[in-house]
Amino acid sequence: MLPRALRPVIRCSALSLRRLTFKKCVMNRVSVTPVVINIFHRCRMLSTPPPMVNESHLSMEEYHSLADKAMEDLLAAMEDLVELRGEADQEVDYHTGVLTLNLGHSGTYVINKQPPNKQIWLSSPISGPKRYNFHEETKRWVYSRDDRTLDELLSEELSTIFKEQIKISL
Repeated sequence: MLPRALRPVIRCSALSLRRLTFKKCVMNRVSVTPVVINIFHRCRMLSTPPPMVNESHLSMEEYHSLADKAMEDLLAAMEDLVELRGEADQEVDYHTGVLTLNLGHSGTYVINKQPPNKQIWLSSPISGPKRYNFHEETKRWVYSRDDRTLDELLSEELSTIFKEQIKISL
């Protein structure tokens, strides 16, 4: 249950919180100090990073060729991984451009092509969602926020899950 002082703040929109310029605000007959409002506003502002715009110079044909090869390589690596080291509740599925790696109690990875943005999207049970762009100089799929490649991240996370060294190469 929320403290009484925060209930009115939660009901306020982010826009109305940004417009507060005076020292004390009375909402729904409860006084809320700016400190509480600033804490709520800062938490909300830091929860989601701003979008990053990356312009790809690949043609649509080049994108599909590169992304299809990456997806095929990932499918082969994931199938081998589950076949050699997996348990009964783990499986790999690839349909209509969406690769799903279900690792049972460890979570599910979803990897798919995103043609409008010319990206490959990853949803990881460990690191969350990421969007990878093809880096033409290195010829690798790179997440622009931390400059890590798709295969590096998957190798690290799958090594943690399987408790042994896993190497994914694209």
